Amino acid sequence: MNGTSEAYKQMQRARAGLVLKHPFFASLALRLRMREDLSCETAWTDGRVLAYNPHYVSMLPTEKLEGLTAHLVMHPACGHHRRRQGREARAWNRACDYVINWILLDAGLTLPDGHLYLDRYRGETAESVYALLRAEAGEEESEPGAETVDRPEDEPRSREEAHRDGDGEGGRQGEESEEEDGPSDPGMAGEVRDDPGEQSPGEPDGTETDWEQALVQAALNARAAGRLPAGLERLVAEMTSPRLCWRELLRRFIMRSARSDYSWLRPNKRYLGHNLYLPSLNNHELGEIVIAVDTSGSIRDAELRRFTSEVGAILEQCPATVHLLYCDMRICRQELFQRHDPPILPRLGGGGGTDYRPVFARVGSMGHGPDCLLYLTDLECELFPESAPPYPVLWVRVGDKDSRPPFGEVVRLPESAAASPLP
Repeated sequence: MNGTSEAYKQMQRARAGLVLKHPFFASLALRLRMREDLSCETAWTDGRVLAYNPHYVSMLPTEKLEGLTAHLVMHPACGHHRRRQGREARAWNRACDYVINWILLDAGLTLPDGHLYLDRYRGETAESVYALLRAEAGEEESEPGAETVDRPEDEPRSREEAHRDGDGEGGRQGEESEEEDGPSDPGMAGEVRDDPGEQSPGEPDGTETDWEQALVQAALNARAAGRLPAGLERLVAEMTSPRLCWRELLRRFIMRSARSDYSWLRPNKRYLGHNLYLPSLNNHELGEIVIAVDTSGSIRDAELRRFTSEVGAILEQCPATVHLLYCDMRICRQELFQRHDPPILPRLGGGGGTDYRPVFARVGSMGHGPDCLLYLTDLECELFPESAPPYPVLWVRVGDKDSRPPFGEVVRLPESAAASPLP
């Protein structure tokens, strides 16, 4: 369809509105290519495309278009386009809607009329809600619409609800509007479709997005701007909890610190012709990172070599200046590795007690914060700084003590990792 149509401009304006009011969702929405699709009922995404019916779009006010856009991007951000695994598509869409709509509503977004919401599904997974819906299918089929937002019987239907029922200008006609299974988008806020997998013919390169990493980066950007809702804070924490091996978690943490970001300083030229001023994607490298090693006696040579070799392999992809600090109760030694120096060669030493404060004090004396700090330790110490530093911190924990520091992320370095080969 013609990218200059009125519906296309409406969608662009809605996305621009998200940039200003809801940066988390805007950051994700900018990763999807928009296109018109007259064959769909409302809108859909497969993690690469945001497609919409222009007739349906024309009936929605801007605030509901913003809600529809945010709803659509939350599906791939939660991996819904890759998790259906043969489940019935319409019921899967309903389940997915239930588990994200409360987050959107709590964030202050307005969803299209007919959206699905039940308080009892807060915090549930799409799989668990799907199982509940299927178990209750007989009762729900006898009460159509029971799961939608309540509305008095004498209240007139909205234009988008008339469209859903086939009475509106863009309604589906003939047999297609009388399918036994009902509409493909039961919540009227956009459906999720399966990831197409292989790149489609004629599709440009680089369209596939690492949605988990995109969600984390969007959360970091929104948090920095003070605009990350509590529901999303919990969601990101759950999605990034240690489910992966320590190497992958370490790699993601470091690469996230050098992740590309959106900037207003150089507007995106693709949209200037439509009189839309949107940010462009700027790449930046890591500047400096700090690696601190607890030398109190709990770290063994094999663990230290394994840890620093993994860091070195990651930094080959994203070079940085590395400050290597050895600390027990004080800073024992400090080494500097420039971007193109030979691999990091650590040396253990020291001994005695542990105090984490000297490392953060030394970093504070640098006059500027690093891109991130990695601390290899057993976390058997309570001497932390009084407040969290302004840069990301990853505690790489050895041993079995299940301690939680007052700030930063934690990943466990398993004992077997010291002897296991690289994958």
